[in-house]
Amino acid sequence: MRRSLRLMAVLLAVTSCAGSTAPSLRAAELQADWVSAPATARSASIDAAWWRSFGDPVLDELIVVAERRNLDLRLADARIREARALRQGAGAELFPQLNGSAGISTGRTVGVGGAVLERTAATLGVEASWEADVFGRLRAETRAADAVWAATVADRDGVRLTLVAEVARAYLEFRLYRTQHTLAEANAKGAEETLRIARARFEQGIASRLDVERALTARGETRARVAQLAEFAESSRHRIVLLLATTPEELGGVLSETGALPSASALGVLLTPTEVVGLRPDVRAAEARLLASIARREAAEALRYPRISLGSMLGLQSGSDGAAVLSAPSLLWSLGANLLAPLLDFGRIRAMIDAADARQEQAYLSYELTARVGLQEVQTALILYTQGELRRSELADATESARRAVGLARRQYTEGTLSLLEVLDAERTLYTLELQAVQATADVSLRLVSLYQTMGLMPPNPEAA
Repeated sequence: MRRSLRLMAVLLAVTSCAGSTAPSLRAAELQADWVSAPATARSASIDAAWWRSFGDPVLDELIVVAERRNLDLRLADARIREARALRQGAGAELFPQLNGSAGISTGRTVGVGGAVLERTAATLGVEASWEADVFGRLRAETRAADAVWAATVADRDGVRLTLVAEVARAYLEFRLYRTQHTLAEANAKGAEETLRIARARFEQGIASRLDVERALTARGETRARVAQLAEFAESSRHRIVLLLATTPEELGGVLSETGALPSASALGVLLTPTEVVGLRPDVRAAEARLLASIARREAAEALRYPRISLGSMLGLQSGSDGAAVLSAPSLLWSLGANLLAPLLDFGRIRAMIDAADARQEQAYLSYELTARVGLQEVQTALILYTQGELRRSELADATESARRAVGLARRQYTEGTLSLLEVLDAERTLYTLELQAVQATADVSLRLVSLYQTMGLMPPNPEAA
């Protein structure tokens, strides 16, 4: 609710500042053609740490290490510290500035008749200055710095969300390739058994040499696939190494070769359009930059009005003439005010205001585009997930049928009632379906990761404070 109210406040602010030229982003437009999550997903609440729904402690540990060591995330943390410091500096401009001063000077004066007079003076004091922010220029710049800091925090959230999603994808792909590698090895053993039967039948004179060559071909294809899947698994492993900024040796203590392919259901993924707009880091960053552009426009407008500054000084001064030592110090003080108002600048301030107007419009258009792209990505991810579930279910049924068909084909070939070509065809069909079924299961999990990522689901950012 707070995010929705904030969204409406931003839209009202932009409308009032930009006038009729600013496009609108109404809730009704966001709601149009919105694709809901499956009915089964409407009963549970959303866990921001969505990767825990896979129930895989290895994945949980990999994400913990990635959040601690990833270089992109550490770079984003440094940007937050920079923005926080600039925000503090902008806020300090609202308060008086105190400066200590100390100095000594010496000079020589030539008087009438050639008389030379030397004088030395020393001063020690404290100076104070303060700009009275009557027309809000400094306050506007402070709000702009606040918004820039908020945008930087949102950018960091985006990097963090992308990192978690990429670690999850790389891990799921690693488990997928390892599972397919296991299936390929099992299929290679089946090909060896088929080859053994073909050779035995050939030696008995009840099968031709062609059957043996076909069996050899099937075995070679399967062995080649085993090597290829091992290559894919290693590629995914090194992708995880890069994301975690670690080494293969260190990762070996966490990531084992064996393990089940994790899966999860899409419980609690139903969100309204305004909730998605409020959660996505890129939308929040665009919103913060829009607020910054509004504040900078106000600061530019304030340049048209006078600037009033106050100054004061309190100190001690002592001096001497000739070779005399410094005299006893005397008290010095001053208090003054200064007013600076633009009279003739040949359109400089007007140009700055016009430029700020254009930047504000750009920021709003960027915000609306980011919001609409985000909603489209979520809708696409929902559709892909639901269709992936259907495909996985159909392939699971087809795989079971193909497995029974292979058993029947091998038995009938042994009995001599079926040709080897039909056996190889049944085995090839089973192997293909097994690979596709595992791929479909992984695709459902990968699409669920994309769905959570497009919705912007993440636990609170520890660097936001």
